[in-house]
Amino acid sequence: MRSSLTMSVLTGCVLLAGCAAQNPWWEASRSGWALYGMNAQVPRKAKPVPLSLMLEVATWNQPVYIEAWIDSVDDGEGAWMTVSDGTSPPVMVLPNGGFTLPRNARGRRVMAWGRPMVATGSVDDARISTSVDFVADTVMIQGYYGLEAPPESSFVPIPPPQIIEEVAPPAAPEPPTDPEPAEPAPAEPQTDDATEELAPPPIVDLPER
Repeated sequence: MRSSLTMSVLTGCVLLAGCAAQNPWWEASRSGWALYGMNAQVPRKAKPVPLSLMLEVATWNQPVYIEAWIDSVDDGEGAWMTVSDGTSPPVMVLPNGGFTLPRNARGRRVMAWGRPMVATGSVDDARISTSVDFVADTVMIQGYYGLEAPPESSFVPIPPPQIIEEVAPPAAPEPPTDPEPAEPAPAEPQTDDATEELAPPPIVDLPER
């Protein structure tokens, strides 16, 4: 009796260890699920977080992953989807990084890796409404075949700011200065050879004949 009880306990421990070693995200990534977004490195020991804990998880300041069923998908650009896991009302999943989702994925299982985002607003003076959206960096949807190609996104990445070096303005030109007066050239001596009048010859009295 004791030996059979010990065997049962050991068998149960082995089964529990095997279950704990399994990671649904890793299993899905190796089972042909369609990947959208970045290829996230999910820790092997990570476990899916129920949607009912999104308010609490939002305070953890760390990424987590969720596992649920797709209720609806944006039929325009595939910019969002709503998911539920039976523990809370549907939660909206918003792709982060510009990727989009297949619009015919309704009813399929989905896993998403990212962070919950809490938004609050006032209904009236006495009530405040709180909503939780899940901002996903990665989305995996069960069943690769049959999913349409996600529509092209209108997301335009913001270019990084450019560093502009300050350039000193050019120096103002110096005002022109009056040129110094040139010294007059020395006057050349004028020769009166050509212009000087010849003196008349002296008058000589001729002798009488």
